[in-house]
Amino acid sequence: MSQQEDDLRALAKIMDFLRAISIVLVVINIYWFCPELHPTQPDNFFQIVDKVLNGFDRSCHMFHSQYTAKWFALLLLALSCFGTRGVKNEDITWRTIWLFLGAGLVLYLMPKLHYTLYIMCTAAGFICLLMAGNWISRILRNNLMTDVFNNENESFQQETRKIDNEYSINLPTRFYYRKKWNDGWINVVNPFRATIVLGTPGSGKSYAVINNLLKQQIEKGFAVYCYDFKFADLSTIVYNHFLKNREKYTEAARFYVINFDDPKRSHRCNPIAPAFMTDIADAYESAYTIMLNLNKTWV
Repeated sequence: MSQQEDDLRALAKIMDFLRAISIVLVVINIYWFCPELHPTQPDNFFQIVDKVLNGFDRSCHMFHSQYTAKWFALLLLALSCFGTRGVKNEDITWRTIWLFLGAGLVLYLMPKLHYTLYIMCTAAGFICLLMAGNWISRILRNNLMTDVFNNENESFQQETRKIDNEYSINLPTRFYYRKKWNDGWINVVNPFRATIVLGTPGSGKSYAVINNLLKQQIEKGFAVYCYDFKFADLSTIVYNHFLKNREKYTEAARFYVINFDDPKRSHRCNPIAPAFMTDIADAYESAYTIMLNLNKTWV
């Protein structure tokens, strides 16, 4: 691990060195092609600088044109940017990159009209190119940066159609796919088959699924048997929604509550009433259940 860190640190120093050379070339280019900046009576330092630059120009023709040194500085800048390690927490788009890259090239390669304008355009163009180069390297190195947890590959297309029939339950959803949020539907087209909702306490099972299921079934005129463990949370929702949709029921429907913990808030029901015994099997099952509850040793 230490060897890898040393290599990364050495690479960062090399990239900083290349970037420093590119900046020096830009400064020399401005100094060379803006004689207005030269002192009228140069001291020893400027004499040495002029001598070195003249010799460098004679050997490699670096300053025969305004663009030769600029292109070489741009090449070093590109190498330093693509070797820089990207930062993952920035939200950069290709539209912004192309905007800065185009503006930077136009300003950076603008010919000299006035020395002040030339200095300002060259410096501003170089800064824009530096920013665009860093952003490009971060995007290419970090795979768009915003997807550090691989959410893009884990997302998938879901149902966006609402498939509705006289029995269906349709739950609205929202899912992430192809870098944007989409509206979808969970369509339970046949609720007569077994349905189970799993989730930890407080995860939103009742809010997202159960409440919608009860409301939609009441709106379609179905009889509902609701086991309300946290009485009277679901019971209040069912009762109020039943009152709003009473006209959906063709026969006279009523709302009843059976509460064994608080009989004061409960209707009365006789499970062994003769009206409920249609044959001998019903009587046998009722008697059998009552006896088992009276004597636990028989279970």
